Amino acid sequence: MNLLRRPQQFFLRRTIILGTLVFAVSLLAGIALIFWREYPNDLLGMPTAMASRLLLQAVVGPIYMGVGFLWPITLPVIFVLAIMTYIGSQLRRVWLSLAAFLLMGLYWLWMVELIASGAFD
Repeated sequence: MNLLRRPQQFFLRRTIILGTLVFAVSLLAGIALIFWREYPNDLLGMPTAMASRLLLQAVVGPIYMGVGFLWPITLPVIFVLAIMTYIGSQLRRVWLSLAAFLLMGLYWLWMVELIASGAFD
């Protein structure tokens, strides 16, 4: 029984690590998106206060807006993506689990775009 359980734990661990990397790339893309949108030509000449505000807006803003205002959308999205990850790990389909993390990253980028365009102002 222990021999059969070990590969499943390894697969789940590998899925979580790869999925976290996919989501981290989406997070970095959201940071780059908001910085490029606000200061497309002079990133090095940007004031430090503005850079920290944009970084906070790109990292914490989607969490605040997703949980605070768009929770009727965010909670079902997270539930469906968690189910996709679980089913992908049980069926040993890496593409299904990584697709869930990629969709979460795209949801994150959508939230960053909404914040940057002033949809919540």
